Amino acid sequence: MEELHRKFIARRLPFKNTNLEVEKMLKVKYLAEEIPKSSLTDLHYEMKETYNKIVKCFKIEDEKILQRVCSNADKKLHEEYTDGRAPNSRETEWSKINSGKLLRVILISDDGKTMSNYKVQGICTALVQDLTIMLGISPENCSLDNSYYVKYLQLLQLRGYL
Repeated sequence: MEELHRKFIARRLPFKNTNLEVEKMLKVKYLAEEIPKSSLTDLHYEMKETYNKIVKCFKIEDEKILQRVCSNADKKLHEEYTDGRAPNSRETEWSKINSGKLLRVILISDDGKTMSNYKVQGICTALVQDLTIMLGISPENCSLDNSYYVKYLQLLQLRGYL
């Protein structure tokens, strides 16, 4: 773990990422498309406390990208949902999300400049991991005594940053 800590310090990775950096990562790596917050009517009720802090919303629906980024475990959950549906049931946004055909990402910012939180609608482990990395960690939490920091280092290694 000390080696990962040294690599993290040496790489000088950002402790926080700007909203623009997160947006760029989503658009380049996941071919995400920005969608208006107003199009996600369920958000107003679901995220009542943070609704005003939502800075951007995205959808990811490129079939090739979804096939590439979703893990086998993710795909198994998508299949279980699809197998449990009636064959002639109407396809909705939520059925697309649950079957792995659509992901939605909601970025939240306390200061309007950097991401302070996010919400993913749908199952994609890689996307959650990338967003968690982009969320960053504060310098005062960068101690090997901190279990969150240790998990953060392991995640950075898993995703190829260290």
